[in-house]
Amino acid sequence: MIWGLLVLAGIFAVVRFSGLLGMMLTAGEPPQFVFDPNSELPDTPNYFLSCPDGLAPRGGRQMTSPQFEASVEKLARAFIATAPDHGMKLTNGSVGAHSLQFLARSKVFQFPDWVELKLMSVPDQAGATFCLFAKSVYGRDDFQQNEKRTRAWLRDVRQTLEPKDVSKGF
Repeated sequence: MIWGLLVLAGIFAVVRFSGLLGMMLTAGEPPQFVFDPNSELPDTPNYFLSCPDGLAPRGGRQMTSPQFEASVEKLARAFIATAPDHGMKLTNGSVGAHSLQFLARSKVFQFPDWVELKLMSVPDQAGATFCLFAKSVYGRDDFQQNEKRTRAWLRDVRQTLEPKDVSKGF
């Protein structure tokens, strides 16, 4: 019995740490979500949505996007710079495109999630905001992983955009 468990643990370790697990769990095509109040949300609780007021369809797995005192380009650079810290890789888009697409993978089992981001100026104000749609590729429920990743990512983006006070610490 113990030998069987050791063999299974060894197989898991080889598959997990050799990168095979990520290759075995293909991400497929991104969902191509349309950010519109009339858009249909998935039937399964394996997504998270963040949009400014008035742009999001009604649903339970969402938050209102914050506004940032930054240009759209600067906000895009902050999202791109902090994405790898949250297991995400930019797969499509650029700073100037105002539309970014990331592939996220869970730490242990390398399950893929797609993250779509549309950046925009705040109407009648200086600053930028965004719409974000994150959805798991596998499973009916993501156990709130897309929401947790999004909120942690936003904390890092906010810290990246905050002006640094160089006088402190001297």
